[in-house]
Amino acid sequence: MDDCRFDSLTRSIGAGSTRRAVLAVLVAALGLAVPCHDRPEAQAAKRKKRNTAKPNAFGCLNVGQKCRGKGSKCCSGICHGKRPKKGEKDKSRCAGHDVGTCQADQQRLECGGAATVPCTNNAGMAGLCAVTTGNAGYCHRDIDCFPCHRDTDCEPVCGEGAACIACAITCAGQGGTACAGIDNCVFPVMG
Repeated sequence: MDDCRFDSLTRSIGAGSTRRAVLAVLVAALGLAVPCHDRPEAQAAKRKKRNTAKPNAFGCLNVGQKCRGKGSKCCSGICHGKRPKKGEKDKSRCAGHDVGTCQADQQRLECGGAATVPCTNNAGMAGLCAVTTGNAGYCHRDIDCFPCHRDTDCEPVCGEGAACIACAITCAGQGGTACAGIDNCVFPVMG
């Protein structure tokens, strides 16, 4: 007998219970009662456990969050792992790219960080550390304020491997974000 059924049984048997009521409770406890996992409160708890990852302020998932095999949900556009089958645990996670030697907490000074940190990106070029909208470290060479939410929003101006950087201080007039690239970016002339 599990804990839930035992608790139900002890609540059902009160000091003033009749023999017939006690017998009915005992019969129910032997397996004729509804199991705990079928009760509404147990179903609600089960649904609560299945909640999917919640998007951040930019409307996408941070690095490390469950992405159910869909890169489009991730701020980085990268989901490592296969989409789980129904009933299977989601082992796929959003992943960062072009981290180089940067850590996730090394934001540029002008974007609200403690210090501007030099780095070497994945292409072997010198750059500066920044933090993406997906809360990942990123080593970039070129950067400018640009309205974006996801790394893929920056690919047209900064090429493959670009990232959308959260930079609310300097880029407040451009939506609080900047596009950064591992090489030179070509930004449109704002007029």
